[in-house]
Amino acid sequence: MGKAMSKVEPPSRGVRFMVGRDVGGRWVVSDRDGLVGGLFTDRASAVHFAMFESDRTPGAVCCLPEGVTLSLGPVFEIPVKAPEAIDPRMKIVGRA
Repeated sequence: MGKAMSKVEPPSRGVRFMVGRDVGGRWVVSDRDGLVGGLFTDRASAVHFAMFESDRTPGAVCCLPEGVTLSLGPVFEIPVKAPEAIDPRMKIVGRA
């Protein structure tokens, strides 16, 4: 008789996105590599974006506790007049 095969989950790669507030109180999503991120009007939208971008991988999104500030870092520190400086792997999204 054959052995039953069990589905093996791939090992977790850890937290990819952090969700929190910046110093101005706005909701921020920032990824660990500084390539994807955004500002959001509310926590639910920020978490939804992070979950979507991480393909709903368990443990990929971490919500920071109140009192801890988060910044977008290099995602929004690109000179406006130098589009060639944008890393082609970078993904900046927004919604008005």
